[in-house]
Parts: sequence; structure tokens; C-alpha cells
Amino acid sequence: DTAAGDVHLVSWNVAGWKTTIEHIRRFKGGLAAFLERHHIDILCLQEVKLSAKVIASEGVKLGADVPGFESFWACNEGAGVQRQGLNGVATIARQGFVLSADAKPLLDADGEGRCLATDLGPVVVFNVYVPNSAGGHRLPFKMRFLRALRAAMGRARASGKAVILAGDLNMKARPRDSHWSFRPLEVPALRHLAAQGDAEGRRLPADAREALEAIAAAWPSVAEALRAKEHRPFETKNSRNGQTFQRWGVFAKAKTGDMVRLGPPFEDEGWARAHFLVDGCGVEQSGQVVIGPEAADATYELQRPGALSAPDLAECLKRLQGVEVAPRALRAIADSFGGPGVAPAIRDWLASTLQKDGMADSFAELHPAAEERFTCWDQYKNRRHENVGSRIDFILVDRPLFERCARRGGDLDSRGRAEPDSAAAALAAATLGGLSQPSSFAGGGMPALEEDEYFAQFRPQPATGMLYTPPQLSDHIAVSLLLAGALPAAAAAASAPA
Repeated sequence: DTAAGDVHLVSWNVAGWKTTIEHIRRFKGGLAAFLERHHIDILCLQEVKLSAKVIASEGVKLGADVPGFESFWACNEGAGVQRQGLNGVATIARQGFVLSADAKPLLDADGEGRCLATDLGPVVVFNVYVPNSAGGHRLPFKMRFLRALRAAMGRARASGKAVILAGDLNMKARPRDSHWSFRPLEVPALRHLAAQGDAEGRRLPADAREALEAIAAAWPSVAEALRAKEHRPFETKNSRNGQTFQRWGVFAKAKTGDMVRLGPPFEDEGWARAHFLVDGCGVEQSGQVVIGPEAADATYELQRPGALSAPDLAECLKRLQGVEVAPRALRAIADSFGGPGVAPAIRDWLASTLQKDGMADSFAELHPAAEERFTCWDQYKNRRHENVGSRIDFILVDRPLFERCARRGGDLDSRGRAEPDSAAAALAAATLGGLSQPSSFAGGGMPALEEDEYFAQFRPQPATGMLYTPPQLSDHIAVSLLLAGALPAAAAAASAPA
């Protein structure tokens, strides 16, 4: 367990706390035992999806009063554009750690229960659930939220406090924070590399260099076909039960003259139009999404011209031009030249937070060589079982506090099967060593959470890293930070009589 004065802080997007805690309460000791087994001193929860009324009436069931802990909540009461009960964050901390809490630290920039600040004396913890961009139309709101968050953290520092920012930031810091298949490739830049024989391109394996040249040669024809793409409704059928659905597809003309469908079926025309873009995409301050050359003049850039994910690019090359790029070569290109898939305004905000404001990304700094360590997966497609995900959950720490107090603790979870920084270790951890099984595509939901799978999440000692909570509890896992001697109040609370 953590020593007196040490703090193990855990942050977790639970995607609905009521369901998560129902699972936890099924096992011996409930939430109190969960906190003890994870050596948790402070637990920051995001997306609790609860109103203040529900917490007041069901507090015991929701873990609002675990012995030895206090809980603080920021709820969405419907003041913003989203309905009451969505979003919401909560911080559960050991008794005596928190001096005060503020459920509205961002003032008017957050009417959706997305931020909670807790004052621990020398440190203020900001627990946040940053909005997603929702296809672009919420990007202006997201940027207002992020600017207000940065200002609030600045006010805390001005009062003499160090800052910890914990939560689901809905962004990636580095290309490696996404599975390689999610990383956008800017084809004009790739064509430049191929044409110039750039030194970076020459470091690629031979098959990837050949693929780069094939992409460069085929792209003008692919781009022409995508500029003329069509969006049409069509019918799909469930092969198992025969049920039919109306969906939208993207269609483009191949060099054979045939119209071929690209990508998966889309729920509506808007989603179809937003895929396989050639000339970029932007967002106005009003939230209006602008597609095509006019996007260059939009308030925010969402997608650069000529940018496609690696799999989308490979599909276009094969289906439109008959050019096949081997997966190994495609991955080598994505590993070398793929971006993080973040709008430039968001990327700039994170860079300023880390560099100008002097914060440290605790996971990246203490595990710099870790491969394919993700915190969120698409569970409807069983992607956790392939470890195809993204790292969007962070604990950022003001650098002086980080350098003085942050500790790595134990190695990343590898289930004892591989070198902890390896991709094989990350896959073993994501599946809890094979104890977690994928859902059947025939329906029925996730397999029931059994005792051995539940207890496999707990590690022998606190550490900075990731806690592989079972998939039945959330589509996110928890992230953690170990601080040594950071809080005098923690030492006092730990030594106080029970």
C-alpha cells in the first residue's frame, strides 16, 4: 500500500457509474474492497451519468459514502445543450485529503458537469471529461472549454498551488497514442517524400518504399475519383437473422468504369459525406462543418487536404486503381509518417499546456518506450481483444511536482508473458491474459463477468501507469499516478486515529 504522505491517484472514465458499481458490488467487499485492492487514495471518475437528485436518493448504492472516504460530484443538470444526467464527474478521496471542492471551476464555460476541482492543500486536482468534437460541430465548444480549463489551472498556480489534470481528455498527444490503423496519412507529403527521395523515406523497409512510390503514382487518379464521389442510400441485411436496414454509402468510379462502394455502411448522409475527403474539412465558430476548398477559410481546421487513415487510403488504392499495399508496408508507413489524428487547434492547446504551462504527461514520461498502450476501445466491434484502440485518458502534472514526487512504481501489466513495453505485453494486459473473451456477434452482449476475470485487474503494488479494469465495467480502463511525499495532509490523514 501507499506509505504515509504518498498518494496513488487513479482516473477512470466509467461510461455510466451506476452500471459499473453494480458490477463492483457483486464481488466481496464492494467498492471499499475495490479501492483497497487498487491501493487508491484518490479516484477521479468521468462520465458518471448521474443527476444530483439520483446521488442524493441512492448515495449508499452509488458509493458516495464509503467509510474512510469522501465523495464530491459535478453533475449535468441540463443547463447546457445536453440533457440532464449525461456526462458528470466525481472525485472520491480519503477522508481529510480534500480541503475544498468546486463543481464549477470553469465558470460559464461548463454547463454540462464536465469539470471538478479539489483543493488538497499544496495541490489542486482538476478532474475533467473533455467534450468530444462530435464530427466537428462541437469543436468550437470544446475549444472554449479547453481555454477555460487552462485559465482555471493558471488561476490555481497563481494562488501558489501545483496542478494535476486527470481525466478523459478526448485527444491524443502522440501518433503512438492511436493504433497505427487510426493514424491519418497526408498523401501530398508522402508524394513529396517519394519524389525527393527524402532521407526519412529511405529509412523505410524496401517493401514500404515501393508502396510509397505506388501511392504517389496512383494518388492523382484516386483524388479525382474521390472529388466526384456520390452518397446514396442502400439496404443492408443481417446475415444471421435476415433483418434489413437502410444505410448510406460512399460510391466512387473505379478505373474500370464501375461505381464501387467505399468504407462501411453509414447511419446517415452526413456521416457518409464526412468520409473519404480529399480537399480538407473545417468548422466555423457556429459549429457548421465546411467540406472542400472552402474549409481553408474556416475558423478551425478539422482535417487537412489529402489526409486519409491508412486503411481508408489502402482501400481507395485497391478498389479505385487496383493498387494493393501489403499490410506490413502500410503499417511501416503509418508508423513513420502517420499523425495523431487531432485537430490542429486541439494539438496546439495540448502543446501549450505541456510546454508553456510546464506540465508532464506522467505515462509518456515514465513509460516512454511502451508500445500500443491504449485506454479506450470500440467494444461493439470487440476491438479491445485485438488491442486496436487509443490513449485518450491522461494524468498531467505540473513539472516541478512531477520531478519531485512522481514515481514509476512497478512495471506495466504484461501478465508475465512478454517484455512489459512490448506490443505483445499490451495485448496480454488488454485481454487480462485471455480471461476476457469477446462478445458474440450473434448478439447477447458481453460474457458475464466472472470472479477470476474481476480479480485479475488488481496489481500487487501502486504504480504510475494503467489499470486493466475488465471490459464489462467500461470501454475505458483506468490510468494511475503514484506520488511520493506530495501531500502533507495525506500524511496527517494516514496517521490519524480511526
